[in-house]
Amino acid sequence: MTEQRERRPRWWLRILWIVVILAVLAGAGEIALRAILPGMISTAVRQPLELSSDHPVDVQLDGSVLLHTITGKLGDVTVTVPDAPLVEGLQGDLTVHADSAPFSLISGSGEVQGATASITVPKDKIDQTISLLTKGIAQTGTVREGAIDVGRSMEIFGQKVSLSATLKLGVEKGDVKITPAGVKAAGFDLTAKQIESFGGPAVRALTQPQTVCVRDQLPRGIELTGIQLSSTGSVRVDAKISPTLVSDPKQREKGSCG
Repeated sequence: MTEQRERRPRWWLRILWIVVILAVLAGAGEIALRAILPGMISTAVRQPLELSSDHPVDVQLDGSVLLHTITGKLGDVTVTVPDAPLVEGLQGDLTVHADSAPFSLISGSGEVQGATASITVPKDKIDQTISLLTKGIAQTGTVREGAIDVGRSMEIFGQKVSLSATLKLGVEKGDVKITPAGVKAAGFDLTAKQIESFGGPAVRALTQPQTVCVRDQLPRGIELTGIQLSSTGSVRVDAKISPTLVSDPKQREKGSCG
């Protein structure tokens, strides 16, 4: 009887050891995945952006990687690429986030869920970005007090004159909404209407609200959702990403307007 009583408690010790071993294996698996996956994702990101092998790409995996792996997906992934070249005229610090993505996405297939992207362009590089967002209406620009002071040249009375205007930018259904807040011609005391009469359609674009389509400058699978003008002078452009952007070549082709 005494020997049986001594042996009875040992069953839970065995279960405890199994739990401990599973926990250790799970911990080791989590560590291994966190060591391997960022490198694989970085390589997959560098290829479409045509980045060099030493271009920094930061990968952040939130939550339990192992639990997501069991479902065949990566969950809550954030990728940051400083100074990333995207479409022509748009280059800056890129951040891409996805709520979940299949492992097959690394090899170029599968669908991603809840994917968004943002690119922050520093103030010393925003001229080309402004030209892209306004489709050439503005050629240069400086962010100031939540708006953009833009400039272009025009001819008045036979001489070249620098024109400056203040524009507010927003996004409406994927298009850029431009709202003028003032216009001046250097050296001339003219009203906006007088400036319009001298400058024609190109100048009227700086004095009248309008919506500009830039979908023909972006892949079909990327849609603008917002433009934020920072007090530091930078511009942040936000977008949502189609679930099939990686797997469907048509989603990577340039879109169209109209």
